[in-house]
Amino acid sequence: MKQIFSLKALMLLIGFTFLSTQANADTVRMTIKEELAGCTGVAPQNCYQVKYKKSKDWEFFYSQIEGFEYTPGYRYVIDVKRTKRKNIPADASAYTYKLKRIIKKEKIANEAATELAFITKYKWNLIQINGTMPSASSAYLIFQADGKRMAGSGGCNRIGGGFELTKDKISFSKIVSTMMACPDENKTKLEGTLLKMLTDGTFRYDIADQTLNLYQGDKLVLMFGLSPLE
Repeated sequence: MKQIFSLKALMLLIGFTFLSTQANADTVRMTIKEELAGCTGVAPQNCYQVKYKKSKDWEFFYSQIEGFEYTPGYRYVIDVKRTKRKNIPADASAYTYKLKRIIKKEKIANEAATELAFITKYKWNLIQINGTMPSASSAYLIFQADGKRMAGSGGCNRIGGGFELTKDKISFSKIVSTMMACPDENKTKLEGTLLKMLTDGTFRYDIADQTLNLYQGDKLVLMFGLSPLE
């Protein structure tokens, strides 16, 4: 009888512990963005970017999700079991997370890659600089398909260098130029201004139907119009 009673007591204890654990757990649905972002928790790290049911903006998610295998380039909608910790280690989340199910997994096109593919198909002629539309300018840029090199003309001399295109920024580096004399003083001045702006320059950009527009802050400083590659 004592053994039967002890067994029943043990089963009740296990059941009570299970129910107690379940009472501290809930199911949370979250959307996980297709790219990680640098964040700082205990130390610098890469975090998921997530949205919850009532989120307006992406939030950093500093914890791990047990059983979840993340692939960059895919946006996920998942349900996780969130359990409140009883004894919270120093600098740790108050909760643990475990994957329950993946609701949706969707491949997201890389916006920067799409725009890179577009700008490499054309020659970009300078049509505006610092609010001025230069007359008869022969300055232009051509972006190489490798996504790293740029070539063109400042109006008198050949120019070249490196560039990097991200989601909303374009950066130029190691700009070089030939050193031929230019008989037109206006072209010389224009070329000097353009080279100075491009040298180690970083700009916010957008692409309209026919133009590539570069901004510093909210000011449009360079505008290029497309034409077919020769």
